[in-house]
Amino acid sequence: MQEIFEKYIENSFDSNHQANFKFSQFELNYKKYFNKSVSLNALDIGVGRGEMLSCMKKWGHNYHGIDISPSTVNFCKKLDLSCELVDDTEFWLNNHQKQFDIITCLDVLEHIPKEHLINFLKSIRNSLNKDGIAIFQVPNLQSPFGYLHHFNDITHVCGFVEHSLNQVLLSVGFNNLSFFGFEEFYEKTPKILLKKILRFFYRKLIRFLRTINANPNPRILDPVISVVAYR
Repeated sequence: MQEIFEKYIENSFDSNHQANFKFSQFELNYKKYFNKSVSLNALDIGVGRGEMLSCMKKWGHNYHGIDISPSTVNFCKKLDLSCELVDDTEFWLNNHQKQFDIITCLDVLEHIPKEHLINFLKSIRNSLNKDGIAIFQVPNLQSPFGYLHHFNDITHVCGFVEHSLNQVLLSVGFNNLSFFGFEEFYEKTPKILLKKILRFFYRKLIRFLRTINANPNPRILDPVISVVAYR
């Protein structure tokens, strides 16, 4: 799987190109959890193209990133972002206990095999300060389009809905969980407004069809689900 992922990174990452739309999405969805009045010790696990690292840097926090992929780390270092390559994420976290005010783990948990998930989440929780928070983001398999996000990457090995993610986070000691759908529409244009209106009625239809078929009717139908969890 690691070899497949590395080949994917090599073939899809341009030399200095980040996904600029993610900056706006992260501003909309996550910036409010970063205290503006103090400089937080922030960690990003699974740095990707470094969009979250760039946001942390822009927002004025003491930030760092870790990843097991040489390609992503090299990519981010070329952008002068603080990050490092780790062989074992759990080992690294266990050697940095109670050091971070906020940890982001975006599009990572779906890559973790179930048998390693509990210990991985425990190590994240233990790396947070007393009042620290973790932000997780995963494909939402209770959404009609969540399957595309999940199966679009062959290295995804674990899937989640709100209930199962809530279950596993509570089991390792996280509390005060706040779930929400990741809002992908950040522009305020007539076209986006129309899309939001159509999305609203489409989701009404989905809920109606699920009700008449006696299927579970989850609250969040966005393709990507996010959760803020307190230590």
